[in-house]
Order: sequence, then C-alpha cells, then structure tokens
Amino acid sequence: MSPSSLVSVIMPVYNERREYLELAVASILRQTHTNIEFLIMDDGSGPETAAALDAVARRDERIRLFRQDNAGLTVSLNRLICQARGAFIARQDSDDLSEPERFEQQVSFLFAHPELKLLGTACLLIDPRGKVLHRQRILTHPETLRHRMRRNNQFAHGSVMFRSEIFKVEGLYYEEYRYAEDYDLFLRISERHMVANLALPLYRYRINPESISVAKSHQQILMGMVAREAGKLRRKGQEIKWSEETYDRIAASLNTPRHQRRLECLVCAGQGRNLLLAGNKQEARQAFWRAFSLSPSPKRLWHLLRSLMPWRWVR
Repeated sequence: MSPSSLVSVIMPVYNERREYLELAVASILRQTHTNIEFLIMDDGSGPETAAALDAVARRDERIRLFRQDNAGLTVSLNRLICQARGAFIARQDSDDLSEPERFEQQVSFLFAHPELKLLGTACLLIDPRGKVLHRQRILTHPETLRHRMRRNNQFAHGSVMFRSEIFKVEGLYYEEYRYAEDYDLFLRISERHMVANLALPLYRYRINPESISVAKSHQQILMGMVAREAGKLRRKGQEIKWSEETYDRIAASLNTPRHQRRLECLVCAGQGRNLLLAGNKQEARQAFWRAFSLSPSPKRLWHLLRSLMPWRWVR
C-alpha cells in the first residue's frame, strides 16, 4: 500500500472500561481503509486496563502500544503525534466507535481536496449502552467553519483527521488547555488553513447524560473562552509566544462580571442539554431557564421551549 495513504490512528487510554475499549479497538481494526497504524498510549492505567491493552495489542501487528506515567490527555496526544509515521493522523477516543468506512471516506475526501488540513465528520451521540440519543448537526463548508470557529468548536474531537504536516506548521496541542486543547488547536489551524466536516455520521460519541461534572464543564468552558480571546489577539496582529504565563494572563483578563455571567450561562446550557438527553426534562428546564435569564437570546429560548415539549427530542 502507498505510504501516502497511511493513516496513523492515535488513542490515549486511561482506566477505560474493558467493554468500551474492546469496542473502540474493534471499530478501528475493521476499517475498510486498512493501511493504518494504530498508536495507543496507556496513560498510567491500573492493572486491569493495562492487561486489556496487552491483550488487544497482540491481536494485530498494526497496533503499537506505548506506556507512560499518568500525564493527561493533551500530553498523551502530543507524544503519540511525535511517534506517528502516516501522511494522515486520525483521532479516536477509547470509549467511542468509528463506522467501518470512516477512514476510507476521509482519506478519499482529503485526496480530492488537497487544500484541506483538517477534516471532521458528523457524529451520533450514544448512551452507555450504545443507544443513539441524538444526531449532531454540523457545518461543512470551509468558509462558514472558519467564521463559526471564532465563536465555538465545530468539530467532534474523536472524529477528526489531520494532514500530519500541519503539526510542523502550527505546532502541537497546547498543554495549558487541559480540557479545551482540541478547540484551541482547531481554531489555530482554521485561522490560516482550510478545514471541513463531512456530513456523514461516521463517528459514535459515547456520553453519560446523567453524569454531569459541574467543575469539569466550568473549566472546559473557561479554557474555551481563553482560546477565543487568544484568537482575537492573533487576528489583531499580536504575536503570541505561548506559555503558561500567557495562558494565565489571558485567563485573568476574563475575570470580569460580564465574562463570568457568560461562563455561568454556558455551563447551565450544557447541563440542560445533557439533562434533556437523559430524559430529565424538569431539571433541564431549570438549567435552560437559568441560562436564558443570564443571557436572553432566541437560541436560549429555543432550548427552553424544547424542554417544555411533551416528547423526547432526538435528532
């Protein structure tokens, strides 16, 4: 097979349930595009997950298993990227599923559109048992994505495929963004390069709607706000030398009543969405009402009205 079509699949793993891990690995090994190398990082998992990884690594010679002390997702991703040999680098999360034709569709599209550096797909949200909860709407056109990325992330992280050359141009994931490393990287890429999404739902993203971490969502949204602010500074022509101090400085500039109100609004909206997916309309309604009261808008009103509908909303 041609080296130009080699896909390096990168998947960090930390104490994943064996059932989910087995399904995620199987979804990669059954890809119709078979010219792959599968790079897995055991990020300091316990003995049960470590044994499961040893077992799956023996099944296919395309799997390359790495181990490290626990360092987190962002560090793991960067280390795997540095080990990748493919012309393309694809993400996969250890509890999600890729449809069999995902890589074939993405590689074909990237060959047909050499100007693209990043390509995601539509995805289906599934519950812990694999039941489809929701089909995410996505934007696909490069120019529309470029503008909308300035507001929020437009890519499902696990679904993306990069041209590997982009990391030499734009750098790796910034490790200061522990929970929004994907949005920051995608935003940086979209500012200077063409990006797109495939409308096909080629990825299944597993969520537990009833498990809502307020602290984590707060941190993730705050980090996303820092990434947006850094993007604004770049577009104004300011040269940013990224460091932990740079991150802290931008984060401190967002410690205003207006930004704090927006942060709480986004946290409430995210909680409401998860609660609605879980079928808990009463609590979802309360979260959506709180988001609307903090920042009234047609979008917030629409979410509130959805929680009042007598049927469960699944699209």
